[in-house]
Amino acid sequence: MINAFYTAKSGVKNYQYYLDAVANNIANVNTQSFKAQNISFTDLLYSDFYNKEGVTLQNGNGSRIVISRDMGQGAAQRSDDKSDFMIDGRGFFAMMDSRGEITYTRSGSFSVHEFEGVNYLVSHCGDYVLDENLDRIELDTQSPVLFMSPGEAAGATDEEKENAVCVGLFYFSDSEKLIATGDGKYELPINTTMTTQVDMESKIVPGMNEASNVNLASEMAKLITAQRGFQINTRMIQTADEMEQNANNLSN
Repeated sequence: MINAFYTAKSGVKNYQYYLDAVANNIANVNTQSFKAQNISFTDLLYSDFYNKEGVTLQNGNGSRIVISRDMGQGAAQRSDDKSDFMIDGRGFFAMMDSRGEITYTRSGSFSVHEFEGVNYLVSHCGDYVLDENLDRIELDTQSPVLFMSPGEAAGATDEEKENAVCVGLFYFSDSEKLIATGDGKYELPINTTMTTQVDMESKIVPGMNEASNVNLASEMAKLITAQRGFQINTRMIQTADEMEQNANNLSN
């Protein structure tokens, strides 16, 4: 019966992780450009044993969870700020912090910041927004500016490019493996084999924000599932404990 304790323990632990992920999704249902976490269960290794006929039987040892991120695009939300941008497509904006480290984001809530007499385009967390060459974007605030994606800039006329600024968009070979670091920012995993390329297909839409892609109705259903799973596995531990006590009493 000792195996029942370990099996139920893995269930309790995994449903706790499940509940944590669902709670995080619900908490960020209104967070701009937030990407929901998906949770799936898989079984652990099996233990082999044999019956008296010599037939191999298998006994399960619980479960483990796999957490992934849904990188699907969220709904478009209109913004009154002209420096807000939504990415229409798979791309990410690139940003550089004060230490020179590059991160990526889907959030296009930008503003203009002056530093040493130069106006730069900065993100909602104060990082420099980068162009397709990973250089900081300088702005001339004295004249109208047309913001373009790399794909749009490549097809623009010389006249259109005259007052245009190209905002870098990038995509990854496997964006689900990006590491979330908070504030809507992502970084590449350490020792990754992921490739980063300039995104020539995605576009930027001014005056719009990307909403969270969390489906609240779906998350509430998952919340009920997580709660029931946690309770049942807790009850399993209690039942196994009672059976263990009864077995010990019989042997005394």
